[in-house]
Amino acid sequence: LEVNNFKKDNVYGAINAGATILNDLDFGADLNYAGVTTTVAGTATFDTGASISGTIGYILNELFRVEFELGYTEMDHDKAEVGATITFTSGGSTLTKTGSGTVDVSGQVEALYGLTNVILTPLGSKSFGNGKLTPLIGGGIGFVDWEDTIDSISSGGTTLTVNGEESATDFASNITAGLEYSQSENLSIGFRYRHVWINSGKNGVEDSEADNIAGTLTYRF
Repeated sequence: LEVNNFKKDNVYGAINAGATILNDLDFGADLNYAGVTTTVAGTATFDTGASISGTIGYILNELFRVEFELGYTEMDHDKAEVGATITFTSGGSTLTKTGSGTVDVSGQVEALYGLTNVILTPLGSKSFGNGKLTPLIGGGIGFVDWEDTIDSISSGGTTLTVNGEESATDFASNITAGLEYSQSENLSIGFRYRHVWINSGKNGVEDSEADNIAGTLTYRF
């Protein structure tokens, strides 16, 4: 297919807002993360967070687009699940949870991300109602600049104060699928689902994966 010469009319911008689900993260008995060490392995869980981002894109032809997206997401820590008695240590103090179960974790994960994606529209745009419906699939690579803050860990009425943080900038990749609906040449609404992998594993914690679902408002210049 012929790729068009640059045309201003093919440039578009979008605002995206939605929810981010950070997948459970396994940690090992060798954990030394945000000022916390442990004696056995376990799994950290997180509350559903929020995301907001902006996108600049260009329509190469009827089947291909390229996009750059810059966004921000955050979510709270929830719990740590363990299968055996565990001791958490931070700043010379300890907290022991006897037997399997969960402990409460207070803290927050924040991330600024940038992604460059290739978006395919393999079915083109189909008439739907009074407008057009366009399925989207694609993926790409980028970076995530993240900070994970752990304030405290609590169990059985006892709280271990941590006030520690871990941060880095890591490589990320993603796959994306969605739908776009328009009733005019310039304005469209839609939604996108994205699965992201981040090369963030360190200090006894595995790499991160997340799912993001966002609504989009797109304006074509």
